[in-house]
Amino acid sequence: MVDPLPHLLSRLRGLSKTTQKNILLGILILILGMGLFFYFFSENKAYAQRTDENAPVSPEVLDPLHKIGKGIVGEEDIVNYCQEEPVIKKEIINNPRISGMLAETPMEKMVPALNKRKNEVSSYLVAIAKKESDLGKHSPKKAGKECYNYWGYRGKENTTDSGYSCFDSPEHAVEVVGDRIEKLLGQNIDTPQKMVVWKCGRSCAATGGQAAANKWISDVSSYYKKLNS
Repeated sequence: MVDPLPHLLSRLRGLSKTTQKNILLGILILILGMGLFFYFFSENKAYAQRTDENAPVSPEVLDPLHKIGKGIVGEEDIVNYCQEEPVIKKEIINNPRISGMLAETPMEKMVPALNKRKNEVSSYLVAIAKKESDLGKHSPKKAGKECYNYWGYRGKENTTDSGYSCFDSPEHAVEVVGDRIEKLLGQNIDTPQKMVVWKCGRSCAATGGQAAANKWISDVSSYYKKLNS
């Protein structure tokens, strides 16, 4: 195969220097033009491949200068580019009526913890708290600190001078009192009429008599039905 370069040079020797320069300049422009054509063709092909959601993205696609070692895109940037947007999980409300009843009340902060309990437990927690403290508007304090005890619950947890439990947080309160209600439900104390032991204990005589007990049953029953009807 004949090398075209010596043949081309021999023909150029017979021409003027100006003509030689123009010819060489034209050849150079032609070579550059072909290079650019193939460069853009390859880039378009790479872009088309990138439209496939499963196709990997190369550094050259994100930053063409990467080809000549002057790119500004690193491997970690490519990983970040390819990662999907994080999915923000919204909290699922087990019983939307609970959220509605607790809206703009002190007990509203307990909604996340209530959602982790069974609906029957959460419903009684809300219904009893509505009766006992108007959803936290009237509740015991200790040394000026909120006790999050909206049920008149008397246990061993950091008790106040009057004997009420003082909980560390809304979550702690829902955990302890919720467990107590769940235990009662497990003993078939599963209606407001039976759940009145919450108010009366062994005898209703010491807590206002039967009339007060009947009122407690009526109110708790009404609130419970509103949450589950």
